[in-house]
Amino acid sequence: ETLQRIVSTLANKNDEIHKFMDMLNHTIRNVQANSSNAIIELDEEFDGLYSILDEMRGSMTSSIQQEEAHKVQALQ
Repeated sequence: ETLQRIVSTLANKNDEIHKFMDMLNHTIRNVQANSSNAIIELDEEFDGLYSILDEMRGSMTSSIQQEEAHKVQALQ
């Protein structure tokens, strides 16, 4: 009888451990998915910011070149 209780307790604990492991695996999958989504969003944000900075660089470079041309022309 005592042996049966021990075996029963061990079987119950084994089930609890498996349920806990399943919960941990589910949590891990959620963390991985959330991390992947966060990285994708971050990449998109940085791509957008880089694009804006690149446009601004082009505009500022053009303005500087135009100003240089006007000053050189005025000096000539």
